[in-house]
Amino acid sequence: MNDNKSSPTKKRKSNDGRATTDGAHDVNTGNTNDGGCFSGQRGDVASGPPSPTENNTSQLDDRMEQIMMRMEEKLSAVSSLESRCEQLEKKCSSLENMLESTSNKIDCLHLDLDQKCNSLESRLKTKVDTVHVKVEKSLQLHEYNEMLIKNQSWEYSAAVDTTDYLLSNGYTEHEASYLAETAEELKDMTTKMRRGEFPSVETFSSDGKGIYIEMYDSGPPLGYALNNELLPHWQEFAAALKQVTPAINVLPDNCESFVELYFVQLNHDAMKLIKEALIGTPFQKFVFTNNDNGDGVPVGMSVDAIIDIVESNKLLRKLEIGRNRIGIDHIERLCSAVYTHPALVELEVFNCFEPGIGDRMLTSLLTSDDLKLEKLVMFSNNITSGVSTVLADFLAANPRLKELDLDDENGLNDSDVALIANALRSNTTLKTLWLNENNITKVGKESLRLALCDDSSLNSAADSNHTCTVDLGREAFDVYNSHEQGQINRGRKIYSLLSSRNETMSNVQHFGNIDLKILPTMLEAVQKYATNMCDPKVKPLSIVYEVMRKWGVGNFET
Repeated sequence: MNDNKSSPTKKRKSNDGRATTDGAHDVNTGNTNDGGCFSGQRGDVASGPPSPTENNTSQLDDRMEQIMMRMEEKLSAVSSLESRCEQLEKKCSSLENMLESTSNKIDCLHLDLDQKCNSLESRLKTKVDTVHVKVEKSLQLHEYNEMLIKNQSWEYSAAVDTTDYLLSNGYTEHEASYLAETAEELKDMTTKMRRGEFPSVETFSSDGKGIYIEMYDSGPPLGYALNNELLPHWQEFAAALKQVTPAINVLPDNCESFVELYFVQLNHDAMKLIKEALIGTPFQKFVFTNNDNGDGVPVGMSVDAIIDIVESNKLLRKLEIGRNRIGIDHIERLCSAVYTHPALVELEVFNCFEPGIGDRMLTSLLTSDDLKLEKLVMFSNNITSGVSTVLADFLAANPRLKELDLDDENGLNDSDVALIANALRSNTTLKTLWLNENNITKVGKESLRLALCDDSSLNSAADSNHTCTVDLGREAFDVYNSHEQGQINRGRKIYSLLSSRNETMSNVQHFGNIDLKILPTMLEAVQKYATNMCDPKVKPLSIVYEVMRKWGVGNFET
């Protein structure tokens, strides 16, 4: 009953050829019951109008097709954008490389320009400095010439009396001789300074030019009255000294200018004249050695006057004070003047302190924060064991000091020397240490010897002090560190120890289980140390042979 009511879907499938009904085989059967031509149901369905479902499907297909086309267009656009992005990335990378390259070039140019600017600046500064030096030299030469012109009309005004004249006026022979000789010497010195010259005398300052006066050096002071007779001569001398700066300025750069006054007796007025003349005068060295017998009579420059002169002269490099009683009240100011001075590097103070005061002076110097001294001389100053710890700590800190003199009438003993010797093991700057005429026995001397050359082992010899020589009078330990270079002294000590052991063929006993691999280094070292010996008692080949025997020929073959 329901066979004739097939669904539209089945009819569409039949028309599409994707499904058939049981009447499919009736197509074109030729059945003509109604008298017409029957062509079958498929033809009847296809020729009919489309159903609503078919129209919707078609529209969906069209929309899908349009969406697909638009997606394809967008995908194509995206692909185009991706390609363009890749191109832009490549371009950016190329630009970054160019920028980096350009930046490197700019940095190189900046560096090159900086170097050129620095070079030009340095050359310009050198030329400017050279011009300044030339201008300064020209001005100094001009001042020197003006001084000479000004002094052409100068005449020495003080009368120089002969010895006979002074004897006839009631002076003793000693007094007359002293007055005549001193007056003549002062006139000669004054005349040379007025001419822009310096004395040509044989002094310890043979490389320099300056003023050297050595007078009465024995016996008691002659007193104020007698020295007042010389005051006119000191006035002439001080006036010439006050205007001598132009002559100092035209000296060669390597020429040391100095004032050295030995045993010059001065009363207060004469001392004041010379002090005022020396204030600010650019001498590089001052020596003030007085004839002070400890009786309280001032016979030379006072300590206060010396300190005033030192503080006024910023070019002073060397100061020597001898036989001038320095009291406790002077120590603080004198030490301050020394370690705050911008140029002072050598200080000699000898025979200046009563017992106990010398210790305070040395302690004050060595405990200052910035002692720039390279040479310190304090012999005959009653130095005691009270400074030994401070002195040892100072030396162990490796200061700038290159020479230390504690000779004569100082009271250092074996215990003090042991501390000093231990400090020397870590000191590489001190070149000379003077300890003659202290209370040092063989025990102290052995402590010093071991500090300079401990021959108990090769390591001990290598760790000894290789830069300092110690002078103990007859037993000077200068043979150990006679060369200026510490490494050469070190090599000599090691070779000497190897040589002494070689005489008894005992070197191998000290080597222990040494690895064969270091043998070439040992042999090379022996040869190197031998080259530093002037005339070695033992030839290096003998030491090499002894060392090689330790391992034996068989070991070398392996």
